[in-house]
Amino acid sequence: MAEIEDLAMKVVHAYEDSYFDRAKRDVFDTLFNRYLGMVDLAGDIDPYEAVVSLGRQYRTEFDQFVKILSERKLI
Repeated sequence: MAEIEDLAMKVVHAYEDSYFDRAKRDVFDTLFNRYLGMVDLAGDIDPYEAVVSLGRQYRTEFDQFVKILSERKLI
């Protein structure tokens, strides 16, 4: 499980670092809506906790989420 938490931290830090880059932020927002919406229907969970929940509850989708971010060189 430590792998999930480590990757979640990388995702959140990358999102925060890229926040003011409109193109990168749009990609993050699109992926967050698509994947994190599975575990955070109301959109009110802390992003770190949502990513961790995704990894614990939907491992296949979590892996795809991380893969897309890696392919786009966002993490």
